[in-house]
Amino acid sequence: MSLRRVVVPVLCLVLSALGLAASSGSADAGSERVGSGRALGIPRTYDDAVKHFDQAPGPVRSLRKFQTPSRNIYCSVAAAGPKGCEINEGSIKDPAVCSGNPVSKYVGRIEFRRGHAVAVCNTDTIRTPGAKVLAYGQIAFVENTRYACVSEAIGVTCINTYKADGFFLHRGEYVIFNAG
Repeated sequence: MSLRRVVVPVLCLVLSALGLAASSGSADAGSERVGSGRALGIPRTYDDAVKHFDQAPGPVRSLRKFQTPSRNIYCSVAAAGPKGCEINEGSIKDPAVCSGNPVSKYVGRIEFRRGHAVAVCNTDTIRTPGAKVLAYGQIAFVENTRYACVSEAIGVTCINTYKADGFFLHRGEYVIFNAG
């Protein structure tokens, strides 16, 4: 039995049980379906993020850490250490988040801390050798863990599958969507 046949139903079941799965209706007027050959817009809410997972055409891969095909974004979703994603080029100047940080004025990583997505004004890295490439359209999810990410040409969207928290990251921009 393929990993996709096991993980996708489990992920959908978890999201449905939380009452957060996208409705079966059409996409929002401002976004488009991946299946139609056009990408969804940048997710601004958890529900938008779930739509990105629902529309991902590629398989679910059991990867604890990965990098995007451009190798610009690295994510650790189930490996030891911080859980989240880091951008190599295109960190985001964010005075509201980085004020008082004497070392960095740029957000270069989003981490899950206590289940919530948090912007990090980092000067270090979470990158470790051996991360496989997660092709655009594929989902990284390790069974019995709480975080899943989808790689897309527009960036990476990651969610906490246990509660409505997550983030989107790409060159020059990030979006955090935490329910509370």
